[in-house]
Amino acid sequence: MMRLTLLLLFAILSTNLWARQTQQNHVPREVVHVHSAQSIAVAGERIPLSIRITMDQAPSSSNFAYADLISRNGKRFGGAVIPLDKGKANAYLTIPENTPSDHYLLRVYSRYAASINDASQYHQELISVINPAIPPAPKNTEKSFGGKWDGSTATNSIAIQPESTRLTLGERSSLTVSASPNSHVSISISRKNPFLDDQRFAPALAGTDTGANTADLLPELRGHIIKGTLTEKKADTTQLYFLSAHGDQSALYLGTANKKGEIYFDLGALKHYEFLLLQSDQDSVPFGLNLQLPFAEAPSSETLNFPPLEINEKDKAILDNLVLSASTTTYFLKPTQKKQVPIVTGYAPDRGYNLDDYNRFEDLATTLKEYIPTVLVRKNKKKFFFKLTNIPERSVFDGNPLILVDGMPVFNSHKLAQFSPENIKRAEIINRQFYILSYGFDGILSFTSYENDFGGYPIPEHALYLEYPQIQQPVDWQFTPEKKDEHFPDFRSILLWKDNVQLDKEGKIALPFSASQIPGTYEIKVSLITPDGRQVWTTRELEVEDGI
Repeated sequence: MMRLTLLLLFAILSTNLWARQTQQNHVPREVVHVHSAQSIAVAGERIPLSIRITMDQAPSSSNFAYADLISRNGKRFGGAVIPLDKGKANAYLTIPENTPSDHYLLRVYSRYAASINDASQYHQELISVINPAIPPAPKNTEKSFGGKWDGSTATNSIAIQPESTRLTLGERSSLTVSASPNSHVSISISRKNPFLDDQRFAPALAGTDTGANTADLLPELRGHIIKGTLTEKKADTTQLYFLSAHGDQSALYLGTANKKGEIYFDLGALKHYEFLLLQSDQDSVPFGLNLQLPFAEAPSSETLNFPPLEINEKDKAILDNLVLSASTTTYFLKPTQKKQVPIVTGYAPDRGYNLDDYNRFEDLATTLKEYIPTVLVRKNKKKFFFKLTNIPERSVFDGNPLILVDGMPVFNSHKLAQFSPENIKRAEIINRQFYILSYGFDGILSFTSYENDFGGYPIPEHALYLEYPQIQQPVDWQFTPEKKDEHFPDFRSILLWKDNVQLDKEGKIALPFSASQIPGTYEIKVSLITPDGRQVWTTRELEVEDGI
């Protein structure tokens, strides 16, 4: 509990520091560097991303990055919540299957920048999406282009020397990269986008968008923050709300609404859940909540005024090859989840009981009454309720305990008392006054099921099941340039992907790779971050030809 309090205090102090800097017009600025492995993809594919976020040339304190695709109409397609480790992440963005063929704005940013709607602190680039089932929309009347391509290529700082610039299908080769000694580079070789001459896009109107309010700063210094707004006209700021996160582990978070009806929950160290439940402590009273997704607002129309995707009959072979590549690329290039150390959830109990050690009765009320002396089962007006003994005070609590089933609060004790304990593995009790943040409870009665599925106990009637994006698990990209099976076709569109590769003391590295069975023009792209915090690029073309 002390650790939780200190972390909360640190977050508050850091937020206050940023607030003071804001008042003095010294708002810290983030710089986002991204190397995407490909600039053209098929709907359903994953785009590998190397992400670095800095602030004053040091790793940003933001613990999460966000990636999404924005259409020319301002609609978001897909989105990823990406945990950062010291400002870095090796991640990906999945393109939804229903994404129409077109150019899209790929954005990567932190919640800090998004909360003040400052697009100048985002990484933004154009990519093309091909969907065989949804062709591009008909070309509209010509519009003037509202943005500019960012010429950030620095050919003098990075040298690319492929063994050969013309390869036959399946030919093995190598690539030598030269730059500053001991620097770190990201390298990709992927199918060149024939529909975009350049890749990086900078809005014509840089800087904070109109209407940005620095009072809305929302830096995620501890964990992912979930924000919602109650639908009631006048919010009750004393009402307590419970957010429970469920998956491999379960965790509980508490909060109250502010005068605007906004509720914030900081998930802290929890980085994996499958679904979320929100309840109030008045279980019999329904309530509404508008959940705010963590992604940034759509950019201005000037930013989205990019060229149309024009596909002609002559492009059929290229498109067929891209679709063919998409069907096999994941066989050679796929992310594997890093092993995560489980976090501590729940609370240290005073007593715990494995119910397998006892003969279970037909309901929990009888089971608790017979085996657990510090839990008192009572009835009032034919309704069951529970009271816990207060061991330090040698008395019985007047109020009801906080009751949890796999971390989910249960307020209907009568219904729970009649529930079968068949699928309940363990009962744990805290027989003392217990505080979660500043909220005190007359003890805790917690049940754990075998499968972390509530043991079949139903989700409370007025609980809100929240449709909310999951946090992407940290990954390592496993790239296998050689075929695992000689009979398996190699139709890769990404020939090489290496993130954060360190050059030797002479500033060089040689990497082997092989061509796939898909002919065409490929793009070698190398990026690095200079000592003064700039991301520079060098690109070169590579031809893969059918030798027949």
